[in-house]
Amino acid sequence: MNEIQAACWNSTPDLFNKSWSGGHYYQVISAAETIILPSLIGIICSTGLIGNILIVITIIRTKKKSIPDIYICNLAIADLVHIIGMPFLIHQWARGGEWVFGSPLCTIVTSLDTCNQFACSAIMTVMSLDRYLALVQPFRLTHLRTISKTIRVNLCLWIASLILVFPAWVYTKVIKFKDGLESCAFDLTSPDHVLWYTLYLTITTFFFPLPLIFICYILILCYTWEMYQQNKKAGCYNTGIPRQRVMRLTKMVLVLVGVFVVSAAPYHVMQLVNLRISQPTLAFYVSYYSAICLSYASSSINPFLYILLSGNFQKRLSQCTSIKVKMTEREVNNIENTMKSSF
Repeated sequence: MNEIQAACWNSTPDLFNKSWSGGHYYQVISAAETIILPSLIGIICSTGLIGNILIVITIIRTKKKSIPDIYICNLAIADLVHIIGMPFLIHQWARGGEWVFGSPLCTIVTSLDTCNQFACSAIMTVMSLDRYLALVQPFRLTHLRTISKTIRVNLCLWIASLILVFPAWVYTKVIKFKDGLESCAFDLTSPDHVLWYTLYLTITTFFFPLPLIFICYILILCYTWEMYQQNKKAGCYNTGIPRQRVMRLTKMVLVLVGVFVVSAAPYHVMQLVNLRISQPTLAFYVSYYSAICLSYASSSINPFLYILLSGNFQKRLSQCTSIKVKMTEREVNNIENTMKSSF
């Protein structure tokens, strides 16, 4: 397996062939991989770290948690697990693909990075199904839609993700290439293994859950518009308020699904395209690096989408802010009273 293949399955090692001719292209790709890419990923992960911690703390501090809170909290935890391992991968990028942390940590970091893809896809799919049941079929499977059972479902999803990521635990190791470079990569020695693993990862984390997510949200939107039209014709209530709710739901669905597709689709498409390329071009490298940035950007964007698109989260954050403000004012008043009494 050549260097470009080893890089694409792990998304972390040296993405260009050191023996590739063309000094100008080599310099451009080297600068992109060792400077630009680590800097962008570092900024993305720093923002995502703050946002996801904020989401997790907000949900944990909420006394009455809802079922969507459990799913969103698990998505944020999955992103945090993914972000925690990113400094090691950024370090490898900055050193031109060299891994210096040992083989065990290489296996752990890469496996957790892959586990994030399985966990996020699975949680988002089941959360979409839960939203369908809650809005379209509210009286079906109500005994399964409880907080305790939702927590159990998420635990099962995590266990399933750890099982599905088993190939990464087995095949990820530190590989020494012909030029002496030691990189953390998938040790897939034959083109058939590369093909099957790529198809396995792409289908299970993207092409299988995506239709299920689309079907759930399309059914939700169809049901919502149908109920809105029926109520409008019957004249049961003011049509302005339901229309606002429908438009808000439509916007939320389009944004969430759109971010999922935009962030994940380019990466998986580039993985499939790489199978057909024998000599990568500069356009391929630019597209691949852009796809990597988009795939990691979702971990940073998701928590802020939850805050912006959910009035519930906005209320919780405002409550936390108001509590802090009141505590600060109380402290100021105590200090002023203390000073007055001392005088």
